[in-house]
Amino acid sequence: MNRDITTAPRNGLGIAGIVLGLAGLVFAFISSAAAVAWPLVIIGLSFSLIGIVRPRRTRADKRLAVAGAALSATGLLACTVVSVAVGATGDKTQAGATQHRGPRAERANPPAVSQQHTAVFELTTFQAVDIRYGDIDDQRTITVGPAEQWRQEIGFEEGPRRLTLSATPTDGGDSGGFDGTITCSITVDGTTVVRRSSSFGVWCNASVDG
Repeated sequence: MNRDITTAPRNGLGIAGIVLGLAGLVFAFISSAAAVAWPLVIIGLSFSLIGIVRPRRTRADKRLAVAGAALSATGLLACTVVSVAVGATGDKTQAGATQHRGPRAERANPPAVSQQHTAVFELTTFQAVDIRYGDIDDQRTITVGPAEQWRQEIGFEEGPRRLTLSATPTDGGDSGGFDGTITCSITVDGTTVVRRSSSFGVWCNASVDG
């Protein structure tokens, strides 16, 4: 007896899609082979989709192509998830390295700053006086009562400066300015650059090149 057995053609593209999709899915989780996984799953998905469409004309079994498409799509999703996770981890590592490296870099290469100088303003008085002192562009005022010595220190950066210190008896001096001698002085970086004395008020000024 003769039996007519009809066998459906094999779906080669579906088989290729399964192989490529499976390989890409495996490689997606291997960091050193992640670059290979992307083309494998993309080509596998393309072959599988073609294998699903072509059986309409060739009557080939499309179940293999469907399985290949599912594997390739899963591999593509795995590649995306792993890439995002690796990128986030890399950003955190780089940020941590930058924070750790920053202070060392600053210590190794400190920023250039202007040299700091120190000016000391001193006043000796036995009567109440109004004091005005500082840089010519940054004057400060204060009133002090009878005291043996008043002292104030300020810092300034390198560059030309005009320093002044003046003192006048409060209310013009109740005893005609003869309540005692007033002495002013300005010292820059340990060197006294000007000193003046008077009973009626004093004014000290010094030009500093820095």
